[in-house]
Parts: sequence; structure tokens; C-alpha cells
Amino acid sequence: MKYSLSLGLLLLALLTAGSSTARTTAAASTKKLMTGTGSSTEEVRQALERFYRVYAGWIAASCNEHPEKPALPLDKATRRKVEKAVAETDGDPLLRAQDFNKRSLPTIRVEHVEGEWYAIAYLATYENRCVVIPVRALLRNGQLVITDVTLPSLTAE
Repeated sequence: MKYSLSLGLLLLALLTAGSSTARTTAAASTKKLMTGTGSSTEEVRQALERFYRVYAGWIAASCNEHPEKPALPLDKATRRKVEKAVAETDGDPLLRAQDFNKRSLPTIRVEHVEGEWYAIAYLATYENRCVVIPVRALLRNGQLVITDVTLPSLTAE
């Protein structure tokens, strides 16, 4: 258990450190990929972080709070992929979990990886492990659009 937490935190640290050295090059290539959309890597990163904080907060809310479900900024293909994964696993592929602990909200981080790919990471306090969700996203007309989310491997660890 301690090893998985340590490994997760190490992965998060490496992800943060590694992306900062490549951020300049990646930002230039991202702007080339997204020419005409008017979006930058940092704007997409911030939009993803805002969405994930609101969405995870909605999942974490108690039944008594009755918050309004946030709109999911998914394109059609990603929406179908997410709905299918939810039906098959009864888990949420956007969080790689069935529920979310409010204590995990401050640990949500988003880092640019490469091109339109970002890594969403948070500390799952129930299991004391770092969860990393790779997603592809961009801004269309100033609105966040998630165009792909990787599904977790269902093989035994």
C-alpha cells in the first residue's frame, strides 16, 4: 500500500517536472496543431482543471446538497465511449472511480503532456494512491472539448 502511494506521488512529481522542461517546445507544437482555434496549451490546461474541480465536486457532493450536474464537455465519439464504459464497469472513466472524496479535491492537478494530450492527476484518499487520467482536449470557440479519454486497463496489477 505504501509502495503504491509512493509510486503514485513519484509519478505525479515526474509528470510535473518533466512537463515543465518540455513545456516551451510542446506549447509551440500545440499552437501549430490548433491553428485557427485561438486556444493555447495553458488555456486548455486551466479549463480542464476548472472542469475537473467542478465535476469531481459534484460527484463528491452528498445527497443532501443536490448540486446541479455540470455539463460534460465531450465530443460525440468520446461521449459514446464514456457512456459505454460506465455501462460496462459501473465506474466513471473521467475520474477512474465510482465515487470521489471531497478531501481529494485540492489534489487535482492538470499537466500538459504533448500535443492535445493532458494528464489529470489526483490523490485518491480512499485508497491512498495517485490516479492519473490521460485526456485529449482543446478549446473550440472558447469552450473546452474533451476529444478522448483513455480507459483504465482491466488487467490485474
